[in-house]
Amino acid sequence: MTGASAAPRGRYQIQAFEWRPLLASAAAYFFLLGGYYMLRSLREAYALQVGRENIDVLFYLTFVVMLVVLPAYWWLVATVTRGRLFAAVLAGISALFLLLGLALREAPDSRILAGCFFVAVTSMNLFLVSVFWSIMVDMWRSGAAKRLFGVIAAGGSVGAIAGPVFNALFVESVGTSNVIFVACGMLLAAVFCGHLAQVWAGATESAAARPDTIVGGRVLDDLKRLEHSPYLLAIGGLIVAGQVLGAFMYQEQARYVAEHYVSIESRAGLFAQIDLAVNLLALFVQVVVVGWLVARGGVRLSLAAVPLVLIASLVTLALFPLGAVLLVTQVVRRAADYGLFKPTREMLFTVLNPESKFKSKSLLDTLLQRGGDSLGQGLYGFVAAFGLAVNAWICAVFSFVMLGVALWVGSQFSRSEAADRSGQPP
Repeated sequence: MTGASAAPRGRYQIQAFEWRPLLASAAAYFFLLGGYYMLRSLREAYALQVGRENIDVLFYLTFVVMLVVLPAYWWLVATVTRGRLFAAVLAGISALFLLLGLALREAPDSRILAGCFFVAVTSMNLFLVSVFWSIMVDMWRSGAAKRLFGVIAAGGSVGAIAGPVFNALFVESVGTSNVIFVACGMLLAAVFCGHLAQVWAGATESAAARPDTIVGGRVLDDLKRLEHSPYLLAIGGLIVAGQVLGAFMYQEQARYVAEHYVSIESRAGLFAQIDLAVNLLALFVQVVVVGWLVARGGVRLSLAAVPLVLIASLVTLALFPLGAVLLVTQVVRRAADYGLFKPTREMLFTVLNPESKFKSKSLLDTLLQRGGDSLGQGLYGFVAAFGLAVNAWICAVFSFVMLGVALWVGSQFSRSEAADRSGQPP
C-alpha cells in the first residue's frame, strides 16, 4: 500500500477519498438529530400534559412497543439491502409523526394523543439512531471509525443544537403541529444524505461493506451469539446502568419543572434550552475531547472517562441538592453520554460480524435500553421519598460500577482489533 493510502496517524488526518462519504454521513446525522430534537422537547412537554404521575406508565408502554417493533426491524435487516434499510426505517417513522401531527392539530389538549406522542418519540428515536450507527459501523473499518466517528457525531450535535434553537425561537408562534411537520422534513433529508454516504463510501478502501448487499440471516440467529458473548453482555450492562441512572435524574428533573413551570409552552422552552446546552457541550466534547482521548489512551480511556465525569457531577449534586445544580448535572450527564459515550460505544461494534452490527446492536440500542428505562422507573418508586441528595449518591454508586465494566470492555476491544488486523480469531 502506498503512503498516500496508508492509515493516517493523527486525530483529524482524513484521506482524500474519505471526505465525500464523511461529510455526507455527518450531514445525514445533522438532519436526523435536528429533526429528533425538535420532537424531543415537545415530548417532554407532552409528558407533563399526561401527568408526571403517569411517566412510569409511559415508559412501560414504550417497552411494549419495542417488543413489537424490534422483530419487524430484524426482518428488514434480513431482507432489505444495506442501501435501502435506512430509507425504509426513516420513511415509516416520518409517516407516523405526520399522522400524529395532524391528530394533535385537531385535538391539542388530548392526554391520550400526548401519551401516544411520548411513546412514539421515546421508542422510534432509538431506531432512528440505532439504524444510522449500524450503517456507520458496517460501512467503516475500525481504524477509520476511530478517526471519523467523532466528526460524524459532531455533525449530529450541530443538528441537535439546531433543533432546540428552532423550537426555542418558533414553537410558541408556529405551534407544536407545524414543528412536527418540519421535523419530518429533516428526517427525509437525512435519508438522502445517508444514501449518498453509503454509495460514496462503498467505493473507498476504508469501506467494510457494499450498500447493494443484504446482511441476511434468520431473525433470531444472532440472539444466540449475544447470549454467549461476555463482550456484548458487558456493553449491555453499561447501557442498563446508564439508563437506570438517567431514569432517576429524569424523574427528579420532572418534579422540579412541574413545580416551577406551568404552561406547556414554558416547559417546552425550558427543555429546548436544556437541549441546546447539552448539545453545545457535546459538540465540544466530540470535536476536541474524543479524538484526543482515543489518540492517547485508546477506546479504553475514552470509555472510562464517561463514568468518571458522572461521578464528579453526581457527588457535586449530592453535596449541593439544589434545582439549579440538578439542571446543570443533567446537562453534564447527557453531554457526556451523547458527546463521549455514544461515539466511543459505536466504535466497539466495528470489530463484530455484520449480523451483530445490526441485530445484536439494535437489541442493545432499543429493547435493552428501554428495558433499562423501565427498570429505572420501577426502582425510582422505592427511593423517590429519600430526596434529591440521596438519589444523587445512589447514581454515583451506579457510576462506579460502570467504571469497572468500561475498563474491561475497552481492553476486550483492543484485543479484538489486534486479532482482526492479524487475521486471527479474537
